[in-house]
Amino acid sequence: MADEPKLDPAGREAVLAATLAQHPGTFIAAIAPTGLFTDLPEELTRTGHRPIEGPPSALGLVIADDQRTVIDAWHRALNEGVANCLVHPIAAPERQVRLHIIDLTHRLGIFVGLLTGMEEHEATLIPHQEVRPRLVVVHKDQTAVITGAGSEVGPLLGYAPDELIGRRSLDLVHPDDHERAIASWMDMLSTPAGAARRVRLRHLHRDGHAVWFEITNHNHLADPQHPGVVAEMLDISDEMAAQEAVRAAEQLMRRLTETLPMGILQVGADRRVSFVNDRAARLAGARVGDPLRLDAIAAAVTEVLASAGDADLEYGRDGRRIRANLRALTDDTGAVTGAIICLADVTEEVRLREELRHRATYDPLTGCFNRAATLATLEDPADGAGTAVVFCDLNGFKQVNDRYGHAAGDRLLTHVAARLRLAIGGSGVVGRIGGDEFLVICRDVAGPAQARQIGTDLLAALSDSPVEFDGHVLVPQVSVGVAWSRPGGAGPDDLVARADAAMYEAKKTRTGPLALVLAS
Repeated sequence: MADEPKLDPAGREAVLAATLAQHPGTFIAAIAPTGLFTDLPEELTRTGHRPIEGPPSALGLVIADDQRTVIDAWHRALNEGVANCLVHPIAAPERQVRLHIIDLTHRLGIFVGLLTGMEEHEATLIPHQEVRPRLVVVHKDQTAVITGAGSEVGPLLGYAPDELIGRRSLDLVHPDDHERAIASWMDMLSTPAGAARRVRLRHLHRDGHAVWFEITNHNHLADPQHPGVVAEMLDISDEMAAQEAVRAAEQLMRRLTETLPMGILQVGADRRVSFVNDRAARLAGARVGDPLRLDAIAAAVTEVLASAGDADLEYGRDGRRIRANLRALTDDTGAVTGAIICLADVTEEVRLREELRHRATYDPLTGCFNRAATLATLEDPADGAGTAVVFCDLNGFKQVNDRYGHAAGDRLLTHVAARLRLAIGGSGVVGRIGGDEFLVICRDVAGPAQARQIGTDLLAALSDSPVEFDGHVLVPQVSVGVAWSRPGGAGPDDLVARADAAMYEAKKTRTGPLALVLAS
């Protein structure tokens, strides 16, 4: 369904006024265009409504199942100016209240958020949350049987302290960690009195889930008054979860880089390789821990590490073309910590690119410039003296095609093109601009006399140059028109038109197979 048109500012102001009047004492917040709560403008603090405090956004006010609803309402407010939705607040999840979002960016630069239906609720929308303890002290005898435990064991492992007395501590340890737990305990027993040993183990909560602890066992077995082992058990579940998340992310990244069709390597600020996938190892000969030794990109690496910027280049290696994309890596302060380098074998891409460029530039039959490339040459600014344009047209070409076939016509065209290129050498451009029409462009031509001489030389190259085809002798018959212009004189189109007109004049007045006219 299409979005509703956005409500005009006056309409949005009216919705806000009506909502505030209908719900005195409701909760109110200012929402930045980013969606995060921001400072409430003084104008709204004076309304007497209660400001929302605590969470960074409206998502922190509602239960998890309603967060998608809030996001949808936010998008509607962005598009339509106003939106509301029914949600269950965290402070009273059994209740259903209404969240209103009204766009006042036209005047205050913010959106207004209102939570109605909780006017009688206590001042805060965030319920009190008990702080879960992280440390519990457990006492054990020399056989690791629990003789006492702090009350913190309840929220940490779900047991009352009395329930643990008389139980072996190993019974609480995750089976996969038994071997490490026993080794640490035996090591602790061998230490002098008062020494301690530390170990990280998973313990099983009453409900079956694992809780990570860092356990420091203090050996007080030689204490005559209170012999035993005092274990300080610190909950490190969050830390271990973060480490696992990092490990999983690293594994995902490594697996991802192995599937990508390119080499990926990372270097530190000291240019030593800290990561390399198999493809990069082949393309760059790099190994983790070694300095990067790839001369082709050495300068680019230096530039990226020095400027915290990017660099892209191509280079050749063992007959292949490699594209290198370099990106700087920085820390939170902006300091460069290294660079990521992506290497891709683009040999085939370069070949195809060159093939496309060739097709876009050259006539496939004769190898001359095609019409577009030829005329583009004339558009380039001329250096030195003037420019000469020689327009060549094959006389009787249709009769050759009709009498001997198109293969014969093609053979004649390629012969004429070859003779023109040979005659002009590197001093000009030969282009095929039509079926039987060629255009020769020469720069740095001093004047009309030199231009005419070029035309004469081209005719000489074509004279007495028959070509044999299938037992037949084909003799080129050509009419030539020459035009010249000084720098800044005639434009490209005018110069070609003058040469074309001269060619037609030569065609009309010719008395032999070859004819030339210089445009006036």
